[in-house]
Amino acid sequence: MAASLAVAAPGLKVCGLTRAEDLRACAELGVDMVGLNFWPGSKRFLELDAGRRVLEQARGEHPAARFEPARVGVFVDAPLDAVAAHVEAWSLAAIQPHGDAPVEPYAALAQRLGVAWVWVIRGTPALERLRLPEPAPQLVLLDAAVPGYGGAGHRTDWDWAAQAVIALSPTPVWIAGGIHPGNVTEVLGQVRPAGVDLASGAELSGARQGEKDRAAIAALVRARDHARASLRGKPAD
Repeated sequence: MAASLAVAAPGLKVCGLTRAEDLRACAELGVDMVGLNFWPGSKRFLELDAGRRVLEQARGEHPAARFEPARVGVFVDAPLDAVAAHVEAWSLAAIQPHGDAPVEPYAALAQRLGVAWVWVIRGTPALERLRLPEPAPQLVLLDAAVPGYGGAGHRTDWDWAAQAVIALSPTPVWIAGGIHPGNVTEVLGQVRPAGVDLASGAELSGARQGEKDRAAIAALVRARDHARASLRGKPAD
């Protein structure tokens, strides 16, 4: 059975981390998931051995860390054996396949490895034609249809996304694309996703891609906590 990615709604995933200090910040601030990009074509690419050192450094400086976000590996048309190696090396909770290759082999691999997998829907396909692949994903991620594979800051169609959240229920549907501290509350209210996923929205303008901004992450966490409190009918702490 695949691992669960269940978190209280709405969840928060910060993607494209490359530095130990950013992993620590996500852990300390209470981010639910972090995305690690193992596609060599990305400016946020994390090479396997270098990534191990980043993880060891992040843990080594905080050996008594109370919390670690679930780690999600992002892959683009990667060989299955390479994906399996990354799952083991990083103790990944989930894999997120992109690219032109069919997703079913990755879904089957995730099931064999006992991890979750994320089905990415790019663009705005006709909702009546959407069918969950098998084995079924534990999470669906809606992203903008732009060149490359995420992290460019292009906004997803929120009206369509709100309909997709309903159409794909009860599978948790998250949204990515152009989300940042300035609009995260709006997207949570309009789309009602199970969570939000962002990369460039947690980075300083002009900074190297992959270098996160702690203040931006903190603002995103506050927005998430406020949305959770609103769903419970209680004020945020």
